[in-house]
Amino acid sequence: MAITNSVATFQPDSAQIIQNINVTMTTTGAPGQAVLVPSSGSISPAVVRGMGRAKIYNQTVAISVTSIQLTGSDGTNTVTLDTWAPAAGVAITATAYVDVMFHFITDTSTAGGGATGTLIFGGATSFTFSVITTGAGGTAKGDFEIAAVP
Repeated sequence: MAITNSVATFQPDSAQIIQNINVTMTTTGAPGQAVLVPSSGSISPAVVRGMGRAKIYNQTVAISVTSIQLTGSDGTNTVTLDTWAPAAGVAITATAYVDVMFHFITDTSTAGGGATGTLIFGGATSFTFSVITTGAGGTAKGDFEIAAVP
C-alpha cells in the first residue's frame, strides 16, 4: 500500500520527498529493524528540517509495534530526532495499524559533529527508522517517508 496523503502536504512546496515503501517488517527486539530512507544512496542537498512518517500495517502473522525511533545522519554523525514509544505495544491486525508522524530540525556546522551538537556537511543526508516489534514470527508491511528542506 503506497502512502496516499504524504507528509509533504505539511511542508513547503520546495520539500524533497524521500520514501521507502512496502518494506517487510519482521519481529525484531532491540535495537529494532532498521529501515533506511532513502533505501540506498543519500539525500542531496542535505536537509535540516522536516517531517517523517512511519506506517506499519497488513500483518500476516501476529505482530505488535513497541517503539519507532527516527535518527538522521550526515554520513559521519548520527542524531536521534524522536522516539515514539506507547505505554503498551500496539497490535497490528486486519483492522488496526500504526501511523506516526515526527517533526524534526537539526543544527549544522562545518565541523564538530557530536562534540558540538551539530550535523556537518549542511545537514542530514539519510534517515533511519528503527522499529521494535514483538510477536512469535510476526510480519507486517511498512511505509516510511521523509519530507524535508535544506
